[in-house]
Amino acid sequence: MLVFVIFAPLLAGIAGALISSRLKSRTLSVTMTVLSVAVLGASMAVALAPYLELRWMFLHLPGYRVPFGFAAGTLPGWMAMLTALVNVLAQFYSLGYFARDSRQGYFQSVLLAFTGSMLLTVFASNLFTQFVGWEFMGIGSYLLVGYFRTQDNARYAASKAMLVTRIGDVFFLLAVIWSVSHGQTTITEINHHGAPFVAWALVVAVAAKSAQGPNISWLLDAMAGPTPASALIHAATMVAAGPYLLIRYFPVLSHSPGVLPALIIIGGATAVAAGVGAVGSQEAKRLLAFSTVSQLGMMVLAVGLGFPQVAWTLLVAHAFYKALLFFVTGVASHRAQSGLLSRLKATLGGFEFSVLFMVGALGVSGLPPTGGFLAKEALFHISQGSLFHMILDYTLSFVGGAYAARLVKSLAGKSRAPLAPISAWMLMPAVLLSLLVILNFIWHPWVTLPAISLLSAWPSILLVVSGGVAGILWNKPFRVFSGGLFTVSWKILYGLERMMMTIDSALSEGVWATRLAAGWMTGLVHLGGSGRARRYVLISGAALALFIIWNIRL
Repeated sequence: MLVFVIFAPLLAGIAGALISSRLKSRTLSVTMTVLSVAVLGASMAVALAPYLELRWMFLHLPGYRVPFGFAAGTLPGWMAMLTALVNVLAQFYSLGYFARDSRQGYFQSVLLAFTGSMLLTVFASNLFTQFVGWEFMGIGSYLLVGYFRTQDNARYAASKAMLVTRIGDVFFLLAVIWSVSHGQTTITEINHHGAPFVAWALVVAVAAKSAQGPNISWLLDAMAGPTPASALIHAATMVAAGPYLLIRYFPVLSHSPGVLPALIIIGGATAVAAGVGAVGSQEAKRLLAFSTVSQLGMMVLAVGLGFPQVAWTLLVAHAFYKALLFFVTGVASHRAQSGLLSRLKATLGGFEFSVLFMVGALGVSGLPPTGGFLAKEALFHISQGSLFHMILDYTLSFVGGAYAARLVKSLAGKSRAPLAPISAWMLMPAVLLSLLVILNFIWHPWVTLPAISLLSAWPSILLVVSGGVAGILWNKPFRVFSGGLFTVSWKILYGLERMMMTIDSALSEGVWATRLAAGWMTGLVHLGGSGRARRYVLISGAALALFIIWNIRL
């Protein structure tokens, strides 16, 4: 069963993508959807089964072993169920979203293979196996983000996602080499005996993959991809793999000097900066992307404070309400033929979608009765005793309320234009996710949260509501807000956005320069390895002449 959960989606997705041009698109898409449902059922069986382990020897050198292994426990089981569930919902959503697209089968095949890559990472029992899944996810994200290949921004975003995340992958590979060279071939061995180098390398890898710190911009540009892909990437794969990795390797992180304080700084700073960016966003999907980065920063912050269980609670809650928001906002953007907040007014076209959207907004802002409320209150609970951490948490509450209100405001009002009907395939996933967002208010897999009363949570609720009021008044403030203070706040906001874009540009240019340098070096290697005797004589003669001239000068 474990073998099926891990390899069936990956292999079937790859095969479907390769033969998509030979099969009827609708037939292939339905096949991928049915297979996704089977993978979800199998992952539930694996999660409820006793401890399972599989292990093969990939490479055996004198003194070194490189195993390829998997292990199913409580945490991997729940994460696999979460990943498989969001994938199934994204597959169903795609049946309506791509109903008239001739490449629908190809997209859903890549989506399934991408999910299989995440499952490979989730069940991996050592760093090497996780690295394989980590790299497959990078390839999958490139194909999904660049799905609209005729659009320049999609091709640019796909290349940028690939290049920026490769920086972290280099450090991940170094961690793999260190663990193999020291005979640490399981996660347990690394957690007990791993060196600080491994911990720091994993932090860099996670920062790149989960868009933390200066790596934030690739995820914003990745919104050029289709909505189902965005929902899956943001909710339960790719960027969510970073916090999951930190949770799995928390013991080695905790006993490595300086790692946890670094996570507090990285996570806290990213959460606040991305939250401010969400408030200033003019596009719906870009606002959601900023929101995802902010929420991921909160997960990293929770790990840095020494509470991986709270990070996991945030991860689960975020998966439900963020996928819901992407699905519902995707409907609005699709019908409005625009992603601008100012153009989304009343494009949901039905009471049911408006209610679903409000449930997601309550979750992302951290208000009851949603799992987002308890997850954020758990973060506030562990921050008590530190004035700095409390101020940071309350700032995040205010900013979260502000950007959630801006999103809600964009969909308020009445539309005069006739609206096209909404596919039932796009409605069903949103309904189920809204129920899960509310169910998560009382149900929390793997962890037990402390009892939290609404009375004790009044400061954070008040700040969320205050942030919501500020978000509603942001574009058209009352007269009292239209003075110098408001102007200064706007300048600060856009100054921060320009600063982030400058960092993004510098990072992209640095990656591009590295790529050019690598290409130049490759050209030199090809020049010297061409097999042509004349070229060898010319190169060796020039080198000898330079050597003689240098020595004569000396």
